[in-house]
Amino acid sequence: MPPERPTRAPGAARPTPGRELLSVLWSTDAARPPWLAGPRWLRRAVPVAAALYALVVAIAASSLVNDSGRMTGGLFFLLELPAVAGVAVAAHRPLDGWRTVTVWLVLVQFVLPKSDAALPPLEPWEWCLWVPVLLAVAWTSSRLVTVAVAVVSLLALGLVGLQHFWPQQPGSLVVPLALLLLPLALGAALGSRWDARRALAAEQARTAEAQAARGALAERARIAREMHDVVAHHLSLVAVRCETAPYRLAPLEDRAAAELAEVAETARQALQDLQRLLGVLRTEDQQAERAPQPGAAALPRLLDDVRAAGTDLEAHLDDLALPDTLGLTVYRVVQQALANAAQHAPGAPVRVAVTRSGPAVRVEVVNGPGVRPGTPGAGQGLVGMRERVAVHGGRLDAERTADGGFRVCAELLLAGPVAAAHGEETR
Repeated sequence: MPPERPTRAPGAARPTPGRELLSVLWSTDAARPPWLAGPRWLRRAVPVAAALYALVVAIAASSLVNDSGRMTGGLFFLLELPAVAGVAVAAHRPLDGWRTVTVWLVLVQFVLPKSDAALPPLEPWEWCLWVPVLLAVAWTSSRLVTVAVAVVSLLALGLVGLQHFWPQQPGSLVVPLALLLLPLALGAALGSRWDARRALAAEQARTAEAQAARGALAERARIAREMHDVVAHHLSLVAVRCETAPYRLAPLEDRAAAELAEVAETARQALQDLQRLLGVLRTEDQQAERAPQPGAAALPRLLDDVRAAGTDLEAHLDDLALPDTLGLTVYRVVQQALANAAQHAPGAPVRVAVTRSGPAVRVEVVNGPGVRPGTPGAGQGLVGMRERVAVHGGRLDAERTADGGFRVCAELLLAGPVAAAHGEETR
């Protein structure tokens, strides 16, 4: 994101032209030039280039002053070093660099002997030192600061003009005023464009963040809807077993029968609560799913469908007896990883492995590089997988492989505390 230009802090006094004028004269330069947000080589090259440019101008100016007989070139070169330093400083702190060069331009008029020829207030080499810092300070400062810089610069230009015997025709003022105002106007335009880019980048970042948050919430709701069927099935079994226990285990004491009846009633009440919760999670245009939720036992059929679609698929599935909720998560992780491979790496070979690894189930899906360009996605695939894996206290790793493919590896605990799932890359 492009760096921000100085802005007013919340609760701070509203800026006025008088305050901005004082800030131009006295405050610390807080502006951060946009070129300093670039790569390292650019951050180093700009100050060096500015210093070299100022040195070349200073050497040329020393030669001109020496040839005119006003001062020896070596002595005048030493007098120019503050201006050279100001141009170099402007690459990091434009306002400080402008102050330095502007003050130097005023003071040097009292040191440099006057020429017999009629000259404008500032000679060409002086403009070569002043114009770059005017451009830089207008590029990186707010509008009020730029206006204040223009006012102070005009005053400095008028003060310099008083030191010269210079033709006073009205038309002769046009060139100096243009040389002063044009870099300020150009810098202000570049700064406005930079601010617009920064605002656009910030809005895009906020939009992406909001979309990611909405995607995560939608995925959690989807997980909850899917888990509902599994949990409801277990609660139904609890209720049925408790209700039939007095007949299957007869004779039972009255207290035991009453206790089982209460447990059955509680299970039925929990089922009703789940139904109400599911109604909240389901959107208005969403129909209830009639098909049972898949589990680990449905993986062979899923892989056969992927092979039938033309994917070069190699699979290794351990014979695992998993709880329904865990089996559903394993199925969805494999399903989403295969969908990602088909979308982002069409035609790539895929390897799937579902194995037991100590106290966890390990799911690994690796695809090679695609044979043709894929299509970009919304980045919600891995978000959903992480949400599912986190339910079981698992861990999700997602990363590119050395050959340009992609690897998704999930470890889901058979039992244990919930841990945050994480990964290295969104897809």
